[in-house]
Amino acid sequence: MLAAFLVLLAAGCGQGDADAPPDGRDQDLSPVPGGTAVVAIPADPGVLNPLLYNSSLAGMIFAEMHDGLAEMAEDLSWEPRIATGWEVAPDGLRVTYHLRPWVWSDGVPLTAHDVVTSFKLFKDPRVASPRRGFYRDVLAARAPDDSTVIYTLARPVADPVQRTWHQILPAHVVGDLDPAAVATWPFNDHPLSSGEFLLVSRAYNSELVLERNPFYPGPPALLARVVFRVIPETGSRLMALEAGEVDLVDHILPADAGRLEADGSVRVVATGGRRFYYLQWNLANPRLADAQTRRALSLAIDRRGMIETLLAGYGTPAASPIPPAVWNHDAELPADPHDPTRARKLLAEAGWRDTDGDGVLERGGLDLAFEILTRQGDPVREDGAVMLKKAFAAVGARVRIRALELASGLELLRSGRFDAYFGLLNANLYGDPSGYVHSGATAEFNMGHYANARVDSLLEAALGIADRSAALPVWYRLQETLAVDPPSAYLFYPDNLVGVSRRLRNVRPHLLSPINNMNQWWIAPQDRKYRSGS
Repeated sequence: MLAAFLVLLAAGCGQGDADAPPDGRDQDLSPVPGGTAVVAIPADPGVLNPLLYNSSLAGMIFAEMHDGLAEMAEDLSWEPRIATGWEVAPDGLRVTYHLRPWVWSDGVPLTAHDVVTSFKLFKDPRVASPRRGFYRDVLAARAPDDSTVIYTLARPVADPVQRTWHQILPAHVVGDLDPAAVATWPFNDHPLSSGEFLLVSRAYNSELVLERNPFYPGPPALLARVVFRVIPETGSRLMALEAGEVDLVDHILPADAGRLEADGSVRVVATGGRRFYYLQWNLANPRLADAQTRRALSLAIDRRGMIETLLAGYGTPAASPIPPAVWNHDAELPADPHDPTRARKLLAEAGWRDTDGDGVLERGGLDLAFEILTRQGDPVREDGAVMLKKAFAAVGARVRIRALELASGLELLRSGRFDAYFGLLNANLYGDPSGYVHSGATAEFNMGHYANARVDSLLEAALGIADRSAALPVWYRLQETLAVDPPSAYLFYPDNLVGVSRRLRNVRPHLLSPINNMNQWWIAPQDRKYRSGS
């Protein structure tokens, strides 16, 4: 296996060894441009068109190719990027951005026309972007000239920059394409870049290669090249990291962290709680349509036991889709306890009975039986699904597990062909779970067709309060409502551990992204293993 990885690495980077590995010396060297880093990822990220992508991997990689008008800094404040700045109208109904000179990776100028064209595509029902609902409060965008964009809002909002932020696509490439045919656009495989890196090659289910963007108007990236290598198995990713074949692996299991650090060639960095594991219910399944059944199944789950077994204790039981890293997380709301006795009582009250003595409850001629869909290659989900199956069996539910690779699983999820989905979500940092729980978000990420009029009303109210302190009680009521009528069983907020090769310098994994400052990474000349053409 090690030999196979070395062959793949040489083929991907196209070159042989050049220098010795790092020996811990020369820590005070100044950054020297050049060199190649290799990042292991667990699956192919899929389409890189921001109008369409559903995977967090795609979002992570596309972010290194994309600059917005503004960007979120490591302290979670907004800072100008393509825009020199912005103004919010006194009535809160307009946001005006002023663009600095910028270019695409093909040398064509990036102007306000690109921004407006992109926004219209995100809102276009023919595109059916899963992010479309996020812009409900933004009525329109217009460009009075090439360097000015004005967004018109339906009402004042708490964070107008966040509400008007979106990725930008090149109008000269996509402007004349059919929005209804977005799934077949050539751009999906060959995106242009407005950021520090550009995509130069891709082999599906194998690797993506990014190189420094020579047209980038800002400070250039230090690395010449970054290779994203697809290695589905957790153990194989760790083996590649320990062998020096890759330089960064996200989602290190706590049980492996101590061994990696003891080796000396890898450091492990912990980032904050932005992610959560959850079990999304499909309410189109009559077995799961009523809140009492879903609530009972949630009480059957031993969250602390899952955290100890699957994460070696590195996590916190989850109570809502707003995780601890986000400003409006309700820290006082308790996660559902492990209470199988109460779970069985609630199921009985909901009409479930074991009339034939086979250990499986029935109601209305249906067994309490369902399938848990999850993703291959993530031992937390694969092993966790087995724990869930056992927990549900203890209260009278029969469960089947179906583990698929990422693309196949997402296809079933998007099409609604699932009963329950054991997923891992990177929550947005704006504190807005509308895309997961609003009744109008079924074309976004509410794939279980959850609908609750009170949840919709609380979301609308909270998002319309500009003062965060005044909005907090509404956000807390929302989370309490979701606990009583749960669209998902929220399982746990895992601590994220990132393994980084010590030859790779100035790497600062962050809750925004494990590769958040990739443009600032560098490798000393004596530590470089692959020629990168620079």
